[in-house]
Amino acid sequence: MDHNFFSCPLRPATALLILLGATLAHGQSARLSTPPEEPPAKLKICTDVENGVERLACYDRMLAPSQDRAYQSENRMETLADTNPALPGREEGGDSDVMASLVDQYVAAEKAVFSFSGGFVGHRPMYILPFSYLKNANRQPVSPRTGVAQYDYPLDNQEAKYQISFKVPLLTGMLDDRTTLWFGYTQKSFWQVYNTDDSAPFRETNYEPELFVRYETNYDFGPGKLNGVTLGFNHESNGQSEPRSRSWNRVTASAAYSYGRWLFVLQPWYRMPESASEDDNADIERYLGHANYLAIYRWSENRTLSLKLMNNLRSDNKTSVELGYSFPMGDTMKGYIHYYNGYGESLIDYNQRVQRIGVGIMLKDWL
Repeated sequence: MDHNFFSCPLRPATALLILLGATLAHGQSARLSTPPEEPPAKLKICTDVENGVERLACYDRMLAPSQDRAYQSENRMETLADTNPALPGREEGGDSDVMASLVDQYVAAEKAVFSFSGGFVGHRPMYILPFSYLKNANRQPVSPRTGVAQYDYPLDNQEAKYQISFKVPLLTGMLDDRTTLWFGYTQKSFWQVYNTDDSAPFRETNYEPELFVRYETNYDFGPGKLNGVTLGFNHESNGQSEPRSRSWNRVTASAAYSYGRWLFVLQPWYRMPESASEDDNADIERYLGHANYLAIYRWSENRTLSLKLMNNLRSDNKTSVELGYSFPMGDTMKGYIHYYNGYGESLIDYNQRVQRIGVGIMLKDWL
C-alpha cells in the first residue's frame, strides 16, 4: 500500500532529532558564512618576531596572559604592541625610534620565551664560519709567567671559527618587573678543520660563564633612549694546562643606548687581581684595556652591521676592531661576514695582533 511520506505522523523523539539536526546545520552554515574576525591589534608584535619558536611563544603569552609570570603584565605587552614598528621604518616616525622599538620587541619576545618554556634564551650572536683566513697566526704563544708555548702540529692559516651563546633567567622581578638575574654562557672555538694530516685539532676554545643583573631603564635621554644597564661577574678561560693556560675574572657592567637605527653599548670591566704565582696573563689589560665599545646599525629588516672596539688607553696605543655584517640568504637563513684586527680575539692570542676574515652563517643576530 502506498504511503505519502509527508502524511505519516512523526513520533516525538524523531521530530526532536530532526529539529536538532536542522538547528545544528543552520548554526554551522552561519559560522561558515561569517567572515573571520581580524586578530587583535596587540598580536601585531608577535607577527613581527622572525624566529618561529619565539613567535609561537609570543602568541601563547598574548592569548593566555593568566599563565604568565607575575613580573610581566599584559598591559606592558599591549603598550609594546601599540608602539611596535614595521621595519624598515614606521610610517609616521620614520627611523627615529626603530632601534628602541626593536630592543623593546627583543626583550618582550625574550620574556615570552622563558615564561612559555622555561628554557634557554639567546645571549650574544651565534654564528659559524666554516672558512676563515688568519694572517699573522700566533704559532708561539707567550705568557710572562709560563714563557713560550709550542703547538704539537704545524698551524694552518685557514681554520673554522664558531660561537655559541645563551642565557637562563634565575630570578625575575627581584625589585620590580624590570629586573632579572641571568646566568649566561658563551663558547668561542677555533678549529683547524683543514689540517687533516693532524686529525683537524681544535687550536683554542674559550669558555665564558657569567652572572649578571639586568635592569630595563627605558629612560628617554637626549634624542634617544637609555634601554638598560647590567652589573655582573664574568669568568673566562681556555681550559688548557700550562704553558698554554689563560684565564681571568672580571666584574662587568654595561649600558645600552638606542637612537634611530643605532644601538650603542658601553661594556666596562674591572679585572679581579690574582696572585703572581697563578696569573697566566698578568699583562692582559695592557692589550685589551678596560672596556668594549659596541655599535650596532640595523640597516634593514634582515641586514645588520656591527662594530666592536677595544683600546688599552695607554701611550703605547693598542686598538682592536671587530666588524660584522649579516645579510639574508634565502627565506630562512642569514649569511655572515666577519673581520677581526687586533688583540684578544682568543685568550691564547691576547698579546699577539692577528687579522682574520671569514664568511659563514649567522644563527642568531644581535637583535
